Amino acid sequence: MTRSYYAPYADGHVLRASDTTNRYVVAGGARFLIPAGEWIHYVFAPSVTQPQATINTYEVIPRDGTLIRELSETAIYVVVGAKDWWVPNPTELGFWDDTTSVNNVPTGSRDVFPMLVYSALIQDRTSSDIYLFVAGAVFPVTTPADLAYFGGSSAVKVVPLGTVGQYTNEVYCGTLLRERSSSTVYYMGYRSSSPTMWKGEVTGVTADGVVPDGALSSFPLLPGIPSCIW
Repeated sequence: MTRSYYAPYADGHVLRASDTTNRYVVAGGARFLIPAGEWIHYVFAPSVTQPQATINTYEVIPRDGTLIRELSETAIYVVVGAKDWWVPNPTELGFWDDTTSVNNVPTGSRDVFPMLVYSALIQDRTSSDIYLFVAGAVFPVTTPADLAYFGGSSAVKVVPLGTVGQYTNEVYCGTLLRERSSSTVYYMGYRSSSPTMWKGEVTGVTADGVVPDGALSSFPLLPGIPSCIW
């Protein structure tokens, strides 16, 4: 497997490929492809020309603490633990840095961050409560055994205050989950008569994610497979 490196250029530099038409902007050491329609936004940026093969060795996920904002949005995100977390207000932005350090990245740049299989221990800034974030949902981590299983206290990532409250315990529909001490895998979805998420037991599959023991007990069991389309 080819090793990736952070680009050795300051944020805002544009990388021009010498053997393709591709252009990239550097943010947090990572490369973000600039669509041709958005080149105009970077015409005054310092640039360097390199072979495409060299550019391909640079990381696609920025360093922790990098602030990014897509050109088409006003929302600002901070990268923590290889994921983008929304910075909800000026107070939080002041904690992470200030607006002079926000990197304007091309539209669609946040698509590089993992979604379905991404899992991390997170903790709101100023809070002592720890949660497991997985597949777009959060689950409290309340026992030493669960904390140790998911990486221990050293693996906990501090995220903007209020982040945990932006999520519920309902994962992306269609996610396959199991509890830490169980081999039973559940398909998470819905049924047409209820907006509540259900679980359906499935066999012969590998879970997309693992959650703390007891985390799935609140979801009713459907005798069959829930749906994501109705």
